[in-house]
Amino acid sequence: MPFPFSYFRKRNCLYSLLFILAACSVPAKFIKEESSLINIVANDSNKEDVSVKQLIEPYKEDLEKEMNEVLIISETIFEKSQPEGSLGNLVADIVFEKGNERYRPDDFRYADFCLLNNGGLRVSLPKGEIIKGKVFELMPFENEIVVVTLSGEKISELIQYIKEVGGQPVSGLQIKSMSQPNAQALIKGVPFDKNKNYKVITSDYLATGGDKMEFFKNAIKVETTGYKIRDAIIDYFTNENQKGNSLKPHPGGRLTNDQ
Repeated sequence: MPFPFSYFRKRNCLYSLLFILAACSVPAKFIKEESSLINIVANDSNKEDVSVKQLIEPYKEDLEKEMNEVLIISETIFEKSQPEGSLGNLVADIVFEKGNERYRPDDFRYADFCLLNNGGLRVSLPKGEIIKGKVFELMPFENEIVVVTLSGEKISELIQYIKEVGGQPVSGLQIKSMSQPNAQALIKGVPFDKNKNYKVITSDYLATGGDKMEFFKNAIKVETTGYKIRDAIIDYFTNENQKGNSLKPHPGGRLTNDQ
C-alpha cells in the first residue's frame, strides 16, 4: 500500500534513503501521482543497489508495522453521500469534538458547528478492522483544524452554499427542507440568528476559500489549533478502542430535502 509523502517527511532518514535508492537505481519511473500519494517503480531490467536496499529495509519494516496497526473495529462501511453520508457525519463529528478539545478561545466561547467538504475525504472506511494506513488514505493531506468566526451575513451565505452544492459534511448544524427557499437552519438545536456571529470549525484549506467556500474569506477572525485532521481521526479511533467501543454510524438527519 503506498503511503503519503507527508508521512515520509516526518521520517527524515527514511525520506532521504528512499531518494538515494531512486538515484542509485537506473532511471526510476513515476507511474502514478494522485493527491499526495506517489508510487515509484524501478525498471525491471535494472539491478537495485543491494547495499542501499538493505539500509532502507529496517525503516520500511517499521513503517509498514505502524501503518498496519489496527485502530478500531468498524461495525459497518462508512461512505460519502449527499445531502449527507455516514462517512461525512463521522468525520465532521470527530473534527468538531476533537477540535473543540484543542481550541483555547480567549473569550471562553467554543465553536458552534463544523463544516468540511466531501472532496477532502478520499476513500470509504471498511467494515471490520480499520488500520492506521487506511486513515492516511482517507485523509492524505496535511490539513489542520482551524476556528473561523463569521458574521450572521456570512453564515447565511454558508447555508446557501450547502444548499446549492447539495450538501457537505456538517456537525452541530441542521438544515431542514434544503430544496425550499425558506429552509430552516438550526445551530446546536437553536434557530440560526442572522444578527449573531458564529464560530465554525473547519480545515485550513477551506478557511482560505477552498472548494469555492468564498464566505470564509471575509472572516472576522481565524484561529489555528495546530492539530491535523488526520491526527484527530486517529486519536478518536484509538480512544474509542481503548474504551472497548467499536465504530458505529453517527446520527443522521442533519441535511434533509423533506418538504
